[in-house]
Amino acid sequence: MISNILIAVDDIKYVNDYRKVGISTFLFPLDEYCVGYKTYTLEEINKQEVSNKYILINRLLDCKSVDKLKELLKKLNNIKGIVYEDIAVYMLAKELKLDVELIFFQNHFQTNTESVNFWLEKVDSIVISNELTKEEITNIVNNSQKEVCLHLYGYNQVMYSRRLLLTNWSEEFALDKENNNTIVDRATKVKFHAIENEYGTVMYSGNIFNGHSLLDEKNIKYFYINPTLIDHQEVMSFLNDIENYNNENEDNGFLEKETIYKLKEV
Repeated sequence: MISNILIAVDDIKYVNDYRKVGISTFLFPLDEYCVGYKTYTLEEINKQEVSNKYILINRLLDCKSVDKLKELLKKLNNIKGIVYEDIAVYMLAKELKLDVELIFFQNHFQTNTESVNFWLEKVDSIVISNELTKEEITNIVNNSQKEVCLHLYGYNQVMYSRRLLLTNWSEEFALDKENNNTIVDRATKVKFHAIENEYGTVMYSGNIFNGHSLLDEKNIKYFYINPTLIDHQEVMSFLNDIENYNNENEDNGFLEKETIYKLKEV
């Protein structure tokens, strides 16, 4: 079992299953401060008797929510670190002099060594974007001044909007609203999984990302697993055979496919 795995907790009842396969580091999405995940109140998180607890804050914050979060962060108990997207979280942690690790997880932005090392001067680690080839990821990892985090398994987050996209759609076309839905692009037939709460909408890829080919990378703080929307038994099958597990509804994203294309000259 890979020792440096950080797994998002999709249901507290699964924590013991994860422990049995050797996982000891858990990410708890914080209620009212996350989109696209099942969330937990700080009281629920503080009660969890696990050795390495991180909280996730991934929504974009306004002034009111920053003020509320400031008071909440003062109540952290036995939390190892904060994984965050909005830079306001970094500013609050410094202002409050919190004794926690900070991991910057801004989807789609950490794509080059220069920006990665800029942030690594300020935080403990960052999560590298996985819209990159394996060659590009290796180059960033090898030239990072601190250990970084890599996506290992789960649906890729395609986008995040503060708008209530599923609500707007259902109201516009007089449809029954669902907070968790699958949509299909008409032209390409590509599927996306959409999750909405009162703070916005997240869309995930149609296929599960399996990045087991990244396990040979060095200088890695954590390999990140997001089990959101994935059957628990499938997650456990992956965890029990990480280096070899493969399923028909999985792919390796952009690891072997460049995301930049040159227009054909005419």
